Amino acid sequence: MRLMASTALALVLAFGVGECAPLAAPHAVAAVAPASHEITGQLGIVGGSADLAALEVRINGAPARIAPDGRITGIATDADHVQLTIRGPGIFDAVFTFSPSELAGADGRWTLPAVEAVARAPGRVELFFGGDVMMGRRFEDPIWNERVLIHPESRTADMARLLEPMKPYFAGADLASVNLETVLATRDLGDAPDKSVVFYTHSDAAKVLADAGIDFVTLGNNHVYDYVEPGLASTLAALDAAKLPWSGAGRNEAEAAKAARLDAGGRAWSMLGFVGWKGKVEPNQVAEGGKGGAAFGSDEAIEAAVRREVKAGRSPIVQYHGSSEYSHRPTEISERRMKLAIDNGAALVVSHHPHVSHGLELYKGRLIAYSLGNFLFDQYFPETQATYALKVWMDGDRLFRAEMIPIQLLDYRPVPAVAGMRQAALRRIVELSAERGTRIGLAGGHGVIQPSAAIPVPQFCAGPAEEGLIAFGYDLHRPAAACAVDAPTSRDLLMRGDFEAARYGEARDRSWGIDGGTLDFVGDAHRGSTAMAALAAGDAPMTIAPKTFFRPVAERRLTLGGWIRTEGPATLELLLQEQPKGASRTKALESAPLRPAGTRQVAGGGWQYIRFDIDRGADAAALPLRPLLRIGGTRRAVLDDLLFLAWDTDAPGRAYRSSAGKK
Repeated sequence: MRLMASTALALVLAFGVGECAPLAAPHAVAAVAPASHEITGQLGIVGGSADLAALEVRINGAPARIAPDGRITGIATDADHVQLTIRGPGIFDAVFTFSPSELAGADGRWTLPAVEAVARAPGRVELFFGGDVMMGRRFEDPIWNERVLIHPESRTADMARLLEPMKPYFAGADLASVNLETVLATRDLGDAPDKSVVFYTHSDAAKVLADAGIDFVTLGNNHVYDYVEPGLASTLAALDAAKLPWSGAGRNEAEAAKAARLDAGGRAWSMLGFVGWKGKVEPNQVAEGGKGGAAFGSDEAIEAAVRREVKAGRSPIVQYHGSSEYSHRPTEISERRMKLAIDNGAALVVSHHPHVSHGLELYKGRLIAYSLGNFLFDQYFPETQATYALKVWMDGDRLFRAEMIPIQLLDYRPVPAVAGMRQAALRRIVELSAERGTRIGLAGGHGVIQPSAAIPVPQFCAGPAEEGLIAFGYDLHRPAAACAVDAPTSRDLLMRGDFEAARYGEARDRSWGIDGGTLDFVGDAHRGSTAMAALAAGDAPMTIAPKTFFRPVAERRLTLGGWIRTEGPATLELLLQEQPKGASRTKALESAPLRPAGTRQVAGGGWQYIRFDIDRGADAAALPLRPLLRIGGTRRAVLDDLLFLAWDTDAPGRAYRSSAGKK
């Protein structure tokens, strides 16, 4: 039996509207009880055909059945996540991960969104790209009394464990690449330029990456020369010892400009890496003459390197490190240089450095990914933790298909993004790409670009009102179905307040802190499978808050809302803390004043909705800030579906509006 190629729209139609779960808005998902659940789904093959009888289909590792028409049936035992894997002859490995709340309909049935696997074809290769990677600093020496992730006595095993959640997504690729944004050394080399931030990761990371299935690292970035010549030499020695190819830096300018020439999928690829600026410290970060450093991505250097590889009969892939940190879009100079690479024959351009994702663009039929964001990194800013990894299938040097796999940085490691974190990651890349005329569809919870197929535009839909708010989101089951479309008027700064993405294997969300008690993530949820529980250490009130500030918030009006259940009557007080201009983040977290923003009384027993509306005043400055919720009178409180909304704005991310009209 063989199933021919289909588009995302065809899969949805074949699946049947009656069997699709509704939009994953807060109103639509019932609480998920611990149990085993039958799961159904639908597989389509794109770009060719495959013998479905020969495929191995698994749900959380257990065998599942696939029918001649591609219908999948299996059982998932109670778990925080449901992972579908499809492998076999004639296709590239396909992996999809969901939270139970994304599968469980109001009728209790669990249904997978329609999924697609890419058929193998002559000359077709699969490439995987992850963003910024380092495994030093807070992995070994954490802040805020957090747990250590990498121990000296178990270093390689600890490092390998950090890659495990995403390994199924890249292990089968013909060529997998990341941006290694760190020096590799066995110790702090000490002789660093006067930079505000320098990185080093133990040299064992090179072998760990290679053993996990990473085939190449780009070094064209602003941290490869953090410890000048000794650090660069140590990095290159570690990579060479691990037989892990690299490019984008070198012991001199000529070596830095060289491509890593790799053969993958029967094609000759040339991997080029560049950093977009020289840096202000001395010595600077780029290779010049006989001095080492990163390859400087000037117009002339990019043009010369790409043309050289094209002339040699190879297909160049350019990775460019540039644009502004924490921005929404590339800088003008970065965009120009990336397009220049395409103009001169690059098959594909992938960029990083902003630590957050940017949009993608089909430029002259070739793909530019303007920023992947972080992949394995110890930043604790919430804005950096919803991003994506990129899979690209090339037919020769031409794009067949690209998939954007939403990921979140959980416990500093990459894991598949689900629920609210998926919605935030997807909306950002869908809308920023649409600005450039590039359409991203949805299939299996992934973003999809496929120039040869008329993939429908996903609809960002308004759900029914709940507690005075309307949630917007993509329906993963029917992404292009007509729906109530309206303009969101607020953005959710928390993104993961539904707590469905709060744990993955051993990883736990470390973005929350508590004073006067302990926190845990539990299955006793208001909706979905996970909630956050606070247990007081004594009779004094406990205070729960994000551990750090959200990056500058300019909006005057804010709302904190969500569901709470307490053992008995409790008093809730909302406080707002801002980081004053000129104050360090650490100092402000310790001593900046706490501004009262309202109190509420709740009765004990069942779930109750709470909402605090905040007006910062007409002269509110754009400052980093965070909410703190003080809970008194009860020893235990469980919170779920929390929102922290900034009104009168609609930046990319999760979005809401007031059901009573514009807030």
